[in-house]
Amino acid sequence: MKKLSSASVIAMVTTVGLFMSASSSATMDPYVEKALQQVCYSSASDRLFNFRQTVKSYRLKMKDVASKIVCNGEDIGTFAAENGANRTANYIRSHQSGNVEIHQLVYVTIPVKPEA
Repeated sequence: MKKLSSASVIAMVTTVGLFMSASSSATMDPYVEKALQQVCYSSASDRLFNFRQTVKSYRLKMKDVASKIVCNGEDIGTFAAENGANRTANYIRSHQSGNVEIHQLVYVTIPVKPEA
């Protein structure tokens, strides 16, 4: 078995140290965190004007807000509806991209009467 040189040991320790420091510094930008919190808070109120102003003040696109923001583990439309903000939830859902799903397919055959 080959012995490791001191240069290779130093390189390994430095690499491990860099990976550890990179993972610990992976925090969210405070401005982005505040923007996301404010959008979630305003979606929970049933004040549609305030919600739209909050989204506009952070220069966010409504399509991105509706499809990409998650509040407390739920999409923002569901979050608004669960907090009683039905007008805001309907507005958010109107901006979500529509997905069509077929839940059940039915195949019907009609028997033909034989001619006598």
